[in-house]
Amino acid sequence: MTRENGKPIEITDPFARRLIGKYLSHRKDDIGKLTQALAESDFETIRVTGHNLYGSGAAYGLDQISWLGANFEKAADARNAPEIERLIGELTDFLHKLRVS
Repeated sequence: MTRENGKPIEITDPFARRLIGKYLSHRKDDIGKLTQALAESDFETIRVTGHNLYGSGAAYGLDQISWLGANFEKAADARNAPEIERLIGELTDFLHKLRVS
């Protein structure tokens, strides 16, 4: 997480760090769920997962996750498998860049 000036926001409260850490762990689980759903052409699971990402990301200060969630919803509605695959890659990259210390 960063401020508008690009400097990282340091979260020092142990409880908040645990919450965010748990949230991010669940989002990593979503990558597997999305990948499996795409392999099975289960666009409803992709749409619902995207909806949940859209609704939860901003609450944790992770607007990128909300943005990705909205785009998963749109791509699932359009049954756009290549776009969903691209978004899974983008979510994966974003989650790998985040650190809660």
